[in-house]
Amino acid sequence: MKIVAISDVHGRQNKITIPECDILISCGDYSFRGEHHMVRDYHKWLDKQPAKHIISVQGNHEVMVQRDFQLMKAAAVEMCPRVHFVEEGLVEVEGIRIWCSAWTPFFHDWAYNAFRGPDIQAHWDLIPNDIQILVTHGPPAGVLDETIRANGDPTGEHVGCEDLAEAIRRVKPDLHFFGHIHCGHGQLHRDGVSYYNVSICDEMYVASNPVTIVEYSKE
Repeated sequence: MKIVAISDVHGRQNKITIPECDILISCGDYSFRGEHHMVRDYHKWLDKQPAKHIISVQGNHEVMVQRDFQLMKAAAVEMCPRVHFVEEGLVEVEGIRIWCSAWTPFFHDWAYNAFRGPDIQAHWDLIPNDIQILVTHGPPAGVLDETIRANGDPTGEHVGCEDLAEAIRRVKPDLHFFGHIHCGHGQLHRDGVSYYNVSICDEMYVASNPVTIVEYSKE
């Protein structure tokens, strides 16, 4: 099964080429503030992509989506009838169980923010033990989550979620897709989990990173 994953597109979807795939996963921040027209435009673009199944998870920039989720979901589904438009929950595709969550640790009062500790842990406690794929907007602590300075040098500061990392140790998914930290784009394989930061935009909001393609078998 071919999976293509993207995140942090921020309206630059026309700069991206999606290859034919079984599942196309979008990990959030496709807009600037979840504007209605951007929800429609992005999902109209998603509908044109050569994917059998499409999952669209929200991110911290989708502020207006969080404010009126049902309205925005209706707009997304109108543009892309086959999309799974998700805040948080389970999506099952061809026998593969995929848990999705938009939530990230609190940062400047954006969308889907929860304070570190019990508030955000309550979201990770919902993740079932029997999933194969985890899709979150943000990274776990210490995994493709290091920020950079204005000159491009690494800061040494890792901003991922510690409670999410603990949940992953419990669940042990095969794959974990996320974005949020643009400069963390890449992959890491650790303790049986394959992690992918699939951010498309760089720190200057230029669509400079390639799409992520993964061949996956749950066997």
